Amino acid sequence: MNHHNAEPGSEKSGEIDRETTASEPVAMIDAAHEGAPPDDSDATVDSATSVDIDDQIERILQRIPTRWGRSLDVDAGWYALIIDTDNQLARINPDYVVHQIKEKFGTLRYYYAPSDGDATGALQDAMDAVIDEAERKSANICERCGQPGTLQKHGWFKTLCRSCTK
Repeated sequence: MNHHNAEPGSEKSGEIDRETTASEPVAMIDAAHEGAPPDDSDATVDSATSVDIDDQIERILQRIPTRWGRSLDVDAGWYALIIDTDNQLARINPDYVVHQIKEKFGTLRYYYAPSDGDATGALQDAMDAVIDEAERKSANICERCGQPGTLQKHGWFKTLCRSCTK
């Protein structure tokens, strides 16, 4: 089962064709990273101007169909991670569609669909690998400020740094 392209509230997605070779997703991910700056997942949002960040977030919001409601249901500390994830996905599938981006159980959830609606093969595997990595990284980035953090449970789950936990 693949949750990344499932509609929010749904645990099902289309059948996935697994007749691709193991190297196809790797090649697509490598191509997505080609020309990208080195991975700096510990970077904070303030490393770019707020206007630049606003423009990039607006670009991501425009990927969400109006019927879904255009919002990011996360705090600003994950914006750099979300922007990086969008850039990688756009290199794989430039016109992909975002259904929802939110926090759930303290980590990132990124629901999407490929632009052509075909959720099969190497394209899907490459996009899922990018999202799996972003969701994994989110467990170590403070959702509020973007500094290194840890998953906290205080009646609710949230990934926070020491300063934001207080």
